[in-house]
Amino acid sequence: MNDLTIYFTTSLCAVYITLIAIFLFGLFRRSRRVNGQRLSVSVIVPARNEATNIDACLRALASQTYPADHLEIIVADDRSTDDTAARIDKWTRCLPSLSRVSVTQQNYACPKKNALWQGIKHARGDIIFTTDADCRPGPNWIASNLAYFAPDVGMVIGHAPLLQNEKALSGLLSLQALIVSTLAAGSAGIGFPLTCSGRNMAYRRKAFDEVNGFNNIGHIIGGDDVLLMRQFAQKSAWKIRFNADADAFVPSASHPDNLINRQVRYQSKTIHYGIPTLILALAVYIFHVVLATLPILFWTNAELFYMIGSCLGIKIIADAVFLLFGSIRFKSLKLLLWFPVLEILIIPYIVIICALGTFSPFKWK
Repeated sequence: MNDLTIYFTTSLCAVYITLIAIFLFGLFRRSRRVNGQRLSVSVIVPARNEATNIDACLRALASQTYPADHLEIIVADDRSTDDTAARIDKWTRCLPSLSRVSVTQQNYACPKKNALWQGIKHARGDIIFTTDADCRPGPNWIASNLAYFAPDVGMVIGHAPLLQNEKALSGLLSLQALIVSTLAAGSAGIGFPLTCSGRNMAYRRKAFDEVNGFNNIGHIIGGDDVLLMRQFAQKSAWKIRFNADADAFVPSASHPDNLINRQVRYQSKTIHYGIPTLILALAVYIFHVVLATLPILFWTNAELFYMIGSCLGIKIIADAVFLLFGSIRFKSLKLLLWFPVLEILIIPYIVIICALGTFSPFKWK
């Protein structure tokens, strides 16, 4: 029995290390840039009760270097009960490219998908950009992402860092955002995109229509970004590129509030990724379940304890290398101070939160 367990665990460990190596290879693959494009752009910003954030977001969008005559900004006001709408309307007086769309219909189970769709319906641009009302895109965000829209590219995704603040676990959440971007860049680099952030993505309106927009994923809570990207990857010939240029970073503040519900919601989308991804995800999940048995093995089976403990040590080294290169790529080396905390929490997080994301109901917010 011990020999079988050792073979099984070492095989899972080998799969995990192989995935890390493949994603690291993809992380540093450079996408081809296209110069001199002048495509029409529509930026969609869903907003609900964002009175404290919307001014800074619109100020950032108003500062874009992309030509104003090729740009429109649409804020989808999702039934706000504060003065979000009034603040948006004030901006329309000095920002002619801005318009506000009031969300009055609920076409999809996911509120954010619904708000985005209401904005997209009114959009005239060839390229749809999406970000959140609490985000602050840099002035070259649009121009930088458009440079990656080669004729065969349907979507461009990018880094969406979470800024640290005084709140507890803020740094850990910032590290989580770095992990998402490193995985997104690495997987997109090998042509098998796994994740992205709706805070920083852009796609062709034509490609969006070809995959039937959100209609096939509208019944799923969440996934306005990742599941849409997976549709592009699975149901169309369009390529997906990751833009790692610093000009294209879209920062926002971390939100430790409703932490468990948010994390469960993030992980709930995995079951909709498709069979190949699910097989890999299951292998990684089982590997972490096996690692979680170490405290029990310490008292019951010394041989297995040392063997599985060795696999844990190898995993920690692989994680450290993965995040080291990710932090270098995204200029976030200071976040590695949170790495020891991450490694303490990652096994129970994966074992518990991922299971809850699959089987437990949750609220949108």
